[in-house]
Amino acid sequence: MDDMPTDDAPMDDMPTDGMPMDDAPANDGGMADMPMDHGDMDHGGMDHGDHGGIDDMPGASAEFADITTFGMHHGTSSHTHHDALLGGRTPITTEALEAYNDLRGFLGLEPITDLEDIGEWAFANTLTNNEVPYGDDLQGVGLFYAMQGAKVAWIADDKFDPQILADIQREARLGEPDTVMSMVEEFGLDGFAAYLEDNDMTETFVNTLKMEPHYGGWMHGRTHGWLKFADETGEDVAIAHDLNHLTVLSHDQTQPFMNDTFDWPQWPALDAPEATVANYFQSMVTLGDPQGEGIIDGRAAEEMAWISGLPEGEALMSLLAIESAPEDAPYLEDDAEASETEMFV
Repeated sequence: MDDMPTDDAPMDDMPTDGMPMDDAPANDGGMADMPMDHGDMDHGGMDHGDHGGIDDMPGASAEFADITTFGMHHGTSSHTHHDALLGGRTPITTEALEAYNDLRGFLGLEPITDLEDIGEWAFANTLTNNEVPYGDDLQGVGLFYAMQGAKVAWIADDKFDPQILADIQREARLGEPDTVMSMVEEFGLDGFAAYLEDNDMTETFVNTLKMEPHYGGWMHGRTHGWLKFADETGEDVAIAHDLNHLTVLSHDQTQPFMNDTFDWPQWPALDAPEATVANYFQSMVTLGDPQGEGIIDGRAAEEMAWISGLPEGEALMSLLAIESAPEDAPYLEDDAEASETEMFV
């Protein structure tokens, strides 16, 4: 332990996730000795009381609410507190919901106007510490997952690589917005970069990339998801919380999947297939199955469900020729009257 960083949180404030522990059960992320909230227990000593006005909080404004207005769960990370947002890291605010809805709009999905809807999805899918929410947990959990989904789900499946998240977050925090958008054009869903630029959404997107997932303690205090994920052999190797570390970077912000308090990898997450990780983050935006197919061909997998019952040839033609889709196919535009000839030009 002599080589551990000493300029962050004191040892008793550090999270135990990612640490090899002799007594910890397999795949628990090393959280075996961390206080958890269950039943009528008292929130693990967390304060859900009056946190002051939004305007009093760093990084917050009258326009966007800081996630700590829904509760504070400090003591779980060196980058939790206001005074430890280093290297361009910023607080999590409700601006992330705007970026989240910008991506949903691009996918043809209706905007989510209530953070509780996302929070309810997370609780229903074992992506939280507790089985039932307390206080403002639904809003805080919802904002956390809106932020995570907006950070990741825009990347095209055939280009997904965890390193992209480190590179683009570092660029957003310390570099130039134009470079960020060039990366979105290179690695993102086809047309997404132009969509953001044409609709003046780039600033919101870049600001969301800057947000620190550990901020406010929600990542450990409320969104330590226990849903299990398997490797390519079918063996359970990680839990949702491990995958959430994709957007937590090393101190120098060069590596993804890190436990930044100790500056070493979140090892269980490294054994999860990249496609599994990508689909997991995409599910946060589609509010679909976290272990499902995520986004297919730029559309929510759930919106493509009508195709699954068709014979193979008809299914292929349904993807290629817009006329063969049923009238109520979710992604159809009202004015979509393209001919087969136009579809193949």
